Amino acid sequence: MHSAVQKIVQLKSQIKLEDIYNGFVVVIIAIILILAFIALHRPITVKQFENVVQLSAQANYPATQEMALLLIQQPQIPYAQYFKLMQAHHLEMTQAHQLPPLQAEQ
Repeated sequence: MHSAVQKIVQLKSQIKLEDIYNGFVVVIIAIILILAFIALHRPITVKQFENVVQLSAQANYPATQEMALLLIQQPQIPYAQYFKLMQAHHLEMTQAHQLPPLQAEQ
């Protein structure tokens, strides 16, 4: 019994307050990552599904339209795939606005 108490006292003397703070920070970061992972796998809302349907019907951005058509076929669309669609749509929109440079007439 006495040796068990000595081991506990020895363990307490080895643990520093900084180690406790570091452990607390690691636990908080792990919780944030787990919650983010869970949130990305939740299905999108009705309003967001309507946005996907609207993107699948438009023909101005064919890559976005194709991706939206594939997503509509799924029974539930997770947020991660919805965000990828929105990013692809944004990139395609910015590429469409960039005109090629004018060539000098010879």
